[in-house]
Amino acid sequence: MTIIVSKDSSKFKNIESTNFALESNIQEKIKEGEIMKKIKLVPDEDLTLLPLAREFWTDSGRIDVIAIGAKGDIYIIETKLIKNTDRREILAQIIDYAGAMWVEFRDLNKFEEKLKDNKSFSAGSLFELIRNSDFEIKSDLDVDEILEKMQLHLERGEFKFVTVWDKLEPKLTNAINYLNEKTEITVYAVTFEYYKSDGLEILIPSVYGHESEKRSMVKGKRSKWTIDTIREEFKKNLSIKEYSAFEKLEQFLNENADNIKIGTANLGSIGPVFKKLCPPDINPRSFLTFYGKGIIEINYPWLKPEYRKKIAESFSENPELKIDNKSRSLFDIDLNSTYPKYSRDQWSNNVDSIIETIKKFI
Repeated sequence: MTIIVSKDSSKFKNIESTNFALESNIQEKIKEGEIMKKIKLVPDEDLTLLPLAREFWTDSGRIDVIAIGAKGDIYIIETKLIKNTDRREILAQIIDYAGAMWVEFRDLNKFEEKLKDNKSFSAGSLFELIRNSDFEIKSDLDVDEILEKMQLHLERGEFKFVTVWDKLEPKLTNAINYLNEKTEITVYAVTFEYYKSDGLEILIPSVYGHESEKRSMVKGKRSKWTIDTIREEFKKNLSIKEYSAFEKLEQFLNENADNIKIGTANLGSIGPVFKKLCPPDINPRSFLTFYGKGIIEINYPWLKPEYRKKIAESFSENPELKIDNKSRSLFDIDLNSTYPKYSRDQWSNNVDSIIETIKKFI
C-alpha cells in the first residue's frame, strides 16, 4: 500500500511502506503497551488493554506482555516479527505459556507477587494499577469485580492471546479461525503496515480472529447472566435432587447474605457476600462460589484470616465435607491461597450442614 500525504498544505507526496520487521524500536513500543492500547481488537466494542508487565517469566519461557481487559480477561501478547519464524509453532508456544500460567498462578495473590517482582510493573498493587487505569471505574467495587474475574480466569486457565506479526500466512489464519470458532481458546492476530516520513511514524493495524470469535459467541457463549438465566442453567445441569438442594441453599443465602454477586463465566455462578467475614481494608468478596456446572468453591483467601481455619474446621466436622474432597488433611492446606471445592454429591447431600456452618459465623 502507498500513502499519499501533504503537510501544511504543501505538495502531496507518496510514502512507501517500510519493512516493519526491521524496526526494533517499534517492537519495543509494542512490548511497552503503548501501541496495543490504541488497537481496537473487537470492532463492536471499545476494548482497552491495560498492560501489567513486560518480559514476564514463566516455566515455559518469557511472555512479551501480560495485559488485562476491562472485564478481567487476561491477555498473553507475543510479538513475532521475524520472517523466518515457523508461525505454526507460535500457536503451540502461546498454549505452553497458558499452561504454565495455569499451573503457577491459580491464585491471584501469587500472580500479583510475581508481577511486583517485575521491573515494568508500575504500581504498588493490582488494585492501585486498575483503579488509576483508563478503564471506566466508577468505584472501588468495579476494581474488586475485575480482580474477582481475574481470579476465576487464573483458576480455570482461561486466557486470550494476541500475536503481532509482520504478515500472516493463510495456514495460520485458518488455524486461528478454527481455534476461535471450534474451541474455548481465543486468539487475535495483529499485523501492521509501517510508514515513516519526516519524523512521522504511521502504523496501520489489521486484526484477524474477531470474526470467528463473534461467530462462536453467537453459537452459545454467554457474556452476561441474570439470576433467572443462572437458575435455568443450574436446572439444566443439576439432577432433580441437586436442584432441590440448590433452591434450599439459595433461599437461605437470599435471606441472610448482604449481597449476591452474579458471575460472568461461561457456565454462570452466584457468590454470596457476608461483610462480617470480609477484611475491612478491601471491598467485600463472596464467601463461596456456586458454579452452574454443579461445584461449590469456598473462597477462604477472601475471608478474614481469623475466620479461615475456624470455618474450615466447622465444615470438616461433617466427614462428608472435609477439606478438598476428603483427600487431604485440613493441616496440609494453606487456607491463605487455596479454594477447596465440594462436588455435587458432597454439597447436595449435606446442604443442611453447610447452612448450619454458615449460620455459626454470620
